[in-house]
Amino acid sequence: MFKNIKIQIAVIALLFLAYGCVSDEGNYNYEAINEFNVTGIEKEYTVYTGDYFKIAPELNPTLDDGADADRYEYKWVALNPAKLPIDARTTIATTKNLDGILKLPPAKYDLYYFIKDKVTGINWQQPIITLNVVSSIYEGWLVIGDVDGKARLDMVSVIPGIPQPRIINDVLDAAGSALKLSGKAVDVECFSTPLPGAVIYGVYVTASESGTARLEPDSFEWNQTMNLAYETVGGSFPTNFGVDFMKTPSAGENFLYKDGDIFYFNRTMQIRYGLPQNKVDLETKTFYAAPFIAEYGTTGTPVFFDIEKHRFLRYSYSKGNCSAMPPVAASPTTLDWNNTNCDLVYMTASNFNLTESFAVLKNLSTGKFYLLRFNSTAVQTYYKEMLNAPDLDKATKFAVSPDAGYVFYTVGNKVYEYDSGTQSAKLMLDKGNEEITYLGFSKRGKKEITSKLIVGSYSTTGKLELYTVPPVNGDLVLESSYSGLCKIVDVSYRVR
Repeated sequence: MFKNIKIQIAVIALLFLAYGCVSDEGNYNYEAINEFNVTGIEKEYTVYTGDYFKIAPELNPTLDDGADADRYEYKWVALNPAKLPIDARTTIATTKNLDGILKLPPAKYDLYYFIKDKVTGINWQQPIITLNVVSSIYEGWLVIGDVDGKARLDMVSVIPGIPQPRIINDVLDAAGSALKLSGKAVDVECFSTPLPGAVIYGVYVTASESGTARLEPDSFEWNQTMNLAYETVGGSFPTNFGVDFMKTPSAGENFLYKDGDIFYFNRTMQIRYGLPQNKVDLETKTFYAAPFIAEYGTTGTPVFFDIEKHRFLRYSYSKGNCSAMPPVAASPTTLDWNNTNCDLVYMTASNFNLTESFAVLKNLSTGKFYLLRFNSTAVQTYYKEMLNAPDLDKATKFAVSPDAGYVFYTVGNKVYEYDSGTQSAKLMLDKGNEEITYLGFSKRGKKEITSKLIVGSYSTTGKLELYTVPPVNGDLVLESSYSGLCKIVDVSYRVR
């Protein structure tokens, strides 16, 4: 029965249609409408996100003498078919030409161009254009610093097949990221498997007011749930929590330092950031940790330093606290870990000599400086006074070469190289009127990256320079120089 009803309805509809066509015998004057014969648009484009991009179409209207410059409304819409409808559409321009920096995440888009004739009310659409947006943030140096006192993230982007890296100022804005940094620049860090689950790479950016946020590593997209506070046990951190720095011993493992407290994450052991780890097993209160960590993977023993009691402490992954270092009797070539009578000036873990850590100490009684080296099992390998080191008491930044074990330090606009073998320092760089704002070595990347001394300097803009460190105290060799950056505070290499 239902089938017969459907047939009857269809027949009636056809009758009405036929009647309308046959009975309408009036006379009409058909008028031509304003149409477009658009030229200057290709069927497909490929562009890097954050690049300048322009399409300048010629409309060639059939009925327009050009007297009204505001006759038309325009809209360029990019649609990502891979996303849900609610998130798929992005209006990228409302002008005749598409002209400006393209801030779309990497994807293959359907690009629509709409024109509305405000005189006739007729809408017109260009045939769909294919827009391939590819990543300009694939790999390279992430540089956080300040511009006019405000934090900005820049990038020296290394793109496969293109010999010359490109400078991307304000890479968050260029990539169309929703993250807006506020306050002063603090820290940038990249490391693998930063979370339990499917996230395989982490890019973390910290500014003093907006706190620490994780970016989607390929597009730099961000939302509120990607703040570090959401990676803790039971919401241990405030929403805008910001680290002072991060230290990453290995993939899926990370230390955070904030105002004397140290927190720890380990993906394999299912340890998440929670309570401070700077607590001694036999004591009730946390100690104020120095802002340095000799970080090792789980095969070694990380070492902290207690500022108030002037002692080194070894960290236990399984217990989540610290204990006293193995006793060592003080001598001219050994330091009593537990009673140093020293301030810790600098400490870092290094890849030198199968992962040795370096610590620069200042004796509280004599004011003399000492260099201590120890391995991943907390065995001291070197302890001597640092002699013939000009202005060491004025040094502000330090770094350790992973190849030669040289200790680099900065005094004003100068960089010195201290050789523990000869117990003397050599002036390696004099930057003249440039302020040195950063000194370091990367722990991630290929050998040609990790072996380079990184120097950040500033005059009117920031500059990032990479130097080869020759053996036997040879002069530094400038390998790469990138200018036009922010006033550099921290640097991290985004590897692939």
